Amino acid sequence: MKKTILSLCILALVSCSKKEDFSITNTSIGPLSSESVVTELKTLFINDSLVDQTLDTEFTVPKGTVTVYEKGGKKLLLLTPKKEGSDATIGQIQVFDNRYTTPEGIHLGSTFKDIADTYTISRVENLFTTIVVFVEESDVFFSIDKKNLPGELRFDSDVKVELTQIPDEAPIKYLQIIWE
Repeated sequence: MKKTILSLCILALVSCSKKEDFSITNTSIGPLSSESVVTELKTLFINDSLVDQTLDTEFTVPKGTVTVYEKGGKKLLLLTPKKEGSDATIGQIQVFDNRYTTPEGIHLGSTFKDIADTYTISRVENLFTTIVVFVEESDVFFSIDKKNLPGELRFDSDVKVELTQIPDEAPIKYLQIIWE
């Protein structure tokens, strides 16, 4: 009886002490690595729900794209494979949860100032509704909604956006990484 109670207590402690991984590096995001195969997703995200996005007719997404939801419905990640097939590895990840954090502490709750203070910005690309900020020290890149930019930059994707034109308080809208 005492052994059973002791075993249950140890099991409860081990279960409770297991911390979820929300770290972002150049080769991993949470339990997912750049070598992870699509068929491993159910094992890697055993406590989460996986939704095949290619079944959703509202969006045009590459075949095999999967959204990871936490139990309870919170959207965590959008995973797109490099190619089709069961042996495909993940090629692109979009992060939707601000618990996912780089080693330097940057996450979806961070601002442009946080990025600029932490990394060396290599370039800024001006897209239709966002600007994308690329950094030298990481393969992670950050999108900022153009609604946070001065008026003259919001509607012209041909204009070169200078770092000084991006407000410090502009929040990160998307955080992504592409694994080649």
